[in-house]
Amino acid sequence: MALSIVRGLLQQYVQSLFNEGIINDQFSHIQHLKMVGRADHFVQLINTYCLNVETILSKLESYIDLPNVDFSNLAALATEIEERSSCIGAEHVRLTCLDLMRACDQMQKQNFCQALSWTKNEFAHTRNKLQVLVQMERKIMRLEAKQQK
Repeated sequence: MALSIVRGLLQQYVQSLFNEGIINDQFSHIQHLKMVGRADHFVQLINTYCLNVETILSKLESYIDLPNVDFSNLAALATEIEERSSCIGAEHVRLTCLDLMRACDQMQKQNFCQALSWTKNEFAHTRNKLQVLVQMERKIMRLEAKQQK
């Protein structure tokens, strides 16, 4: 009973993330992993994504403060966030990266700083939403393990 309730809540939660545009259809592809018995891998993908993007955002923040800003390096890092976000279906974060890359193309430090701030905010919002999802997935895994005993 509790398992079906949590699964229903999770399904509604994921749908709300789609409706808000936080995630896109790509997310449903990685979500398929849990349907083939790999819920732990699905959770790990989300956690790895969050850790990797946090690291890249920290690098971007430190590199923009250097006296001689290397915009090609910043663009490469922004592209990496965009690609990782695209792979996992984190749509809001992916979209913010376009402004980061545009600021790099224009070599505009102020525009880059504004875009970086927006990207960090969208990532924090997305990460918080994904962490709720991970907690729900872990709860389901625990309930499933109890049922199998």
